[in-house]
Amino acid sequence: MDAFCARAILAMVCCILVWGPLAFGATPPFSFLVIQWLTVLAAALWAARIWVQRPFRLLWPPICWAVLGFCLYAVARCRWVPVEFAGRQQLVHVLVYGTLFFLVLNNLNRKNSAAYVSLTLIAVGFVLAMFALYQFATHSARLWGAARPDQYLGRGSGTFVNPNHLAGFLAIITPLALAFTVVGRFSPTVKVVLAYCAVTMLAGIVISVSRGGVVAAAVSLAVFCLVLLAQRDYWRPALVTLVLLIALGVGLLSQISSLQKRFDAALYNEKGGDLRPYYWEGAWRLFARNRALGVGPGHYDIEFPSVRPPEVQQRPQFAHNDYLNTLCEWGLAGLGIIAAACGLLYGGIFKAWRGLRKAPNELGSRNSGRAAFVVGAAVGVLAVMIHCAVEFDMQIPAIALTVVTLMALLTAHWRFATERYWRNPGRVGKILLTLIVAAAAAWLSAQGLRQGREAWWLAQARSASASEERIAACAKKANQAEPMDWEADFKLGEFFWNLSLEDKPDYLDRANEALNWYAKAARLNPFDAFAPVGCGMCLDRIGRTREATPYFQRAERNDPNNSYVALEVGRHCVALGDYPAAHRWFERALDHAWSLEGWVEVLAEQRLLEQHMADPIFRAAK
Repeated sequence: MDAFCARAILAMVCCILVWGPLAFGATPPFSFLVIQWLTVLAAALWAARIWVQRPFRLLWPPICWAVLGFCLYAVARCRWVPVEFAGRQQLVHVLVYGTLFFLVLNNLNRKNSAAYVSLTLIAVGFVLAMFALYQFATHSARLWGAARPDQYLGRGSGTFVNPNHLAGFLAIITPLALAFTVVGRFSPTVKVVLAYCAVTMLAGIVISVSRGGVVAAAVSLAVFCLVLLAQRDYWRPALVTLVLLIALGVGLLSQISSLQKRFDAALYNEKGGDLRPYYWEGAWRLFARNRALGVGPGHYDIEFPSVRPPEVQQRPQFAHNDYLNTLCEWGLAGLGIIAAACGLLYGGIFKAWRGLRKAPNELGSRNSGRAAFVVGAAVGVLAVMIHCAVEFDMQIPAIALTVVTLMALLTAHWRFATERYWRNPGRVGKILLTLIVAAAAAWLSAQGLRQGREAWWLAQARSASASEERIAACAKKANQAEPMDWEADFKLGEFFWNLSLEDKPDYLDRANEALNWYAKAARLNPFDAFAPVGCGMCLDRIGRTREATPYFQRAERNDPNNSYVALEVGRHCVALGDYPAAHRWFERALDHAWSLEGWVEVLAEQRLLEQHMADPIFRAAK
């Protein structure tokens, strides 16, 4: 029974590591739900192992206190946020990552577990790199049947939507492949295959045209070579590897003109459409509101409109810097716990490294799978830490799960340095541990059922063959499954608003229905500007123009530099008959418009307003 549970947990972890990258990085709700349920099943198997394993020992190094502390902090902080749904979604992710860390640490510590996980990741990285090369060569516009964004058509992204995230993922895996090639205990044939995988993944990083990914991979691989150069038995293969990597990098970079242009733009301070500095500035301003605890998990994107500069009109989602994003949302307390965990991780790695070096048949020879994993995984985690300075890799579940798994496996290698981290919890400890695991699994299961029902009904509503009545019915059932999802309520308001614009007898009923959903979304998210705008538009539509003014004022307070909000406020001023104010709002919207479509729309409204203002008959009628 114990052996079966251990193998099943290993299989589920490998499935998680394969599914996440292939399913758009596990960013869609349904993709993450699969990972969530696999984690719940693995936790149930671990609960069984607690009682069937003889003897049962708990591996509990110091880093576990930091991981447990952050999970407890998340439980408290995510429940004390203005937008409950955003905080709860973040808590789900944190508990999945925390559960996976403890699962891997205490169940994947057998002799070959790290090798199985590493080879699985290398295989996934190789497949994604090959797919990225195909995308780069053919400018493929489809990804699993969905359209790729136009700005990414000239770059390889694999099964990630954003090519930068492919570069971040491959930068984690490439050092593993190189480490097992140089240090690992494999046959020459397998090492040749691993070397080919490493070269392919390096090519995938380059054709992603990600400046941060290339720099992170270059720095981490330089550290990798320096570490091996310092070892007596590995300095020659490390030197050869370093020379080959330099030659390969120069050759690839010289052939990718688009990457050269992006680096030139960065070196000569040409913005080139890069909005990261504005995102970072917004994160600092939000952090200043609550330095100790942050604005709240998942609230950077929600509260960013209040500090939006005119140059940024789109939705940022994240700060494009995981350190600033964490500081903004979790405060100094959250970032401090994470920093402590990273410090403890690398402190333990150094101890494990010394322990491996002392073993005569491990690091002292050229056949050491443990040493290969330790150096490869440690450098891979370092690569993503570097890349996180310019990207939001840890907000992509597939990358976060990979990093958490490698951190847990690295921590499990501490057992080769010392035996003092093994604990015998006793019967009371086993009962307490079982209750904690069961509570986490039960809460994640309840959330999984809730999110699964919502995702199912929303998918039914998006069906191309669904009628208007069917769409509305499915969307309302999704709302019943998850009544706190303000974005789903807003989309339902948009649906009824578009129906009210049709010339049908029931347009007033549709407008009132849209008003109700917009109002609910505005209540659930008091920082949103679009839901109040929707309320104002509906009131204008049904003839209650004066009542709409407070909603437009609230929208302007929540998002003062938004072009769309300015446009709709201008339209409301036209409905009120205040043409000079409408003209000022249209001018403001025109100044902030960031796309050609938005500029044309505002300009058309402005020209129509000028015609109306010049027509005395129209003014008399108003």
